[in-house]
Amino acid sequence: MKELLRTNRPLFQAARANDYITMKALLESDEIDPLDRGDFEETILHVALLNDSREVAEVILDQVPALINVPMTAAKYRGETPLHIAILRQDVKAVENLLQKGADVIHARASGTYFLPGKESLCYYGEYPLSFAACTGNEEIIRLLISHKAPPDAQDSLGNSVLHVLVLQADNGMAYRVYDLLTALLPQVCQFVESLENRDGLTPLKLAASEGHAKMFNYLVQKQKRVFWTMGPIAYCIYDLTYIDSWNDQKSVLDIITTSRNPQVRNLLDVTPIKELLNHKWHSFGYKNFLIWTCSYVMYILIFTISSMYRPLEPVAPGESNSIIVMKQKTLKDAYIYREDYLRLVGELITVIGAVVIFFSEVLYLIRMGFKNYFGNASIGGPFPLLMVGYSILIFIVVLLRSLGNDNEAVALSVALIIGWCNSIYFARGFKMLGQFTIMIQKILFVDLFQWFCLMFIIMIGFTSAFYVMFQMLDLKSYPQFKDYSMAMCTAIELMMGLINLPVPVDVPSLPLIYIIYAIYMVFIYLLMLNILIAMMDDTYWRIAKEREELWKVQIASTILLLERHVPWFLKARCGIPGSSLGFDGGKWYIGVEEISDESVPEKGQRQGMTLTRSGLCWNEIRNNIVKIASMQGYSKSTSL
Repeated sequence: MKELLRTNRPLFQAARANDYITMKALLESDEIDPLDRGDFEETILHVALLNDSREVAEVILDQVPALINVPMTAAKYRGETPLHIAILRQDVKAVENLLQKGADVIHARASGTYFLPGKESLCYYGEYPLSFAACTGNEEIIRLLISHKAPPDAQDSLGNSVLHVLVLQADNGMAYRVYDLLTALLPQVCQFVESLENRDGLTPLKLAASEGHAKMFNYLVQKQKRVFWTMGPIAYCIYDLTYIDSWNDQKSVLDIITTSRNPQVRNLLDVTPIKELLNHKWHSFGYKNFLIWTCSYVMYILIFTISSMYRPLEPVAPGESNSIIVMKQKTLKDAYIYREDYLRLVGELITVIGAVVIFFSEVLYLIRMGFKNYFGNASIGGPFPLLMVGYSILIFIVVLLRSLGNDNEAVALSVALIIGWCNSIYFARGFKMLGQFTIMIQKILFVDLFQWFCLMFIIMIGFTSAFYVMFQMLDLKSYPQFKDYSMAMCTAIELMMGLINLPVPVDVPSLPLIYIIYAIYMVFIYLLMLNILIAMMDDTYWRIAKEREELWKVQIASTILLLERHVPWFLKARCGIPGSSLGFDGGKWYIGVEEISDESVPEKGQRQGMTLTRSGLCWNEIRNNIVKIASMQGYSKSTSL
């Protein structure tokens, strides 16, 4: 905003210097246009408020009242009105004066690039005056705006309301204080605003989860908590599962946690009631269904393997064979004649049906998750879903080649067997001891090895070319390993892995330069590059080992959501307590958690009185529902996965 202070015209000089006498004289003159704008399309009222020139601002409002709602039009500060500036300056008297004279609090929107997230933005205020005031934390200004009907449900160009903007603030204490103030002043309206979604489909609670803002998320959850009963230091608390549970919500907090790439989001897994909800889901239906899924896949892949081992082959005719091939693929007509052929056919049909189911389920999963999350998120499967799509396509190719009687069926079948068995590693995520290794393998294969191979490819090309050029001058009958470039590349790879020594006959003279390059090659490749790879993998191992607990929890959470959306409805039940059984909102579900209070026992009576008042329950309702609450004790306690 400093650029706005550099205008040297008389009106702007008087506004900047708080020279109200000169300003009044200039405005009464017919030679000067009071609607004149500066270099950034600011008016004299903008400049006066920027410089805290209160007397000049009053003169301007008296002489030129039309300027009160005139916004700036420059791209950087587009839409900023004098009220926005007064709020940011936290000038309570100026704000009050503007509001009394008719400043617009409903439609004024500062939507310039300076106020929106981006390269030119240093801050994000939410466009509307009430959002600006909330970001400053000035309670007096907030009360003034509310009293003048500033709408808390107004959404900016990003779809964010004032509550969304508060969630994004770095100052937690200020955000809590303003949030409490708004909910106290407008309880019914704020309850509605808490359900508003921004352009990304996020409510304030979901936005806090998406940003990994654990403290703010916990604060919002605690605001919705109701204490059902207390007994000494123990309290039975009821948490609202709206927006948290994934039941009938495709973008719940649980979905956000499992798909986010932000490491801070994983910390929410230890926040009540997410921890208790996942624990109950896992033990009520997740674990047993996961075991069934695992056993089914192992049986499926065994059937596929056995069917492949006994695929229809027949000896090659005497005139058609060579020194290598002695068996060939049977024709489709001859492949299914005997009883054992039809037994194999059953296994093959199971394999094909399974491949069809896998393919379409993965395609639907891809559509729901999106390409970015589907291919890159280790917690929801990493490369394993992609491998299964490849496996299904290979099975379809095998069926086509079998129908055509093509001998290349063995190639597709072999690759499908490798992929199918490697994908069984995916099911290690269901076991705490093995879950970390699935992510570890993914990170090593697709991060460490990929980076290492990029470097190795460049180096191998250089040394292979050097060997090939030098051996071109020699008798290649004595050096068959370097007779062409592809053979030279294979030899260089074998040298790198230490499988062979330099293939140079001892009784044949060779160029000394060959031995020099070979020595450099072995030091650079065998000692340096291989040890770099080992160090990279070691670093990845220990880095993941430190996070193994939370990584396993994320895997379990993603597995629960996957099962929840694929398991038939009659095999699962909704977790929690319906609000109608608690005397709350019948359309909501809750989960109960026993918590130990830090407050002393003498305060028990006071807390119980507060509890009954807050929940709106009478003793009869408590007695009617206590049996249901008691039945939840097995899963409502704060236990970890």
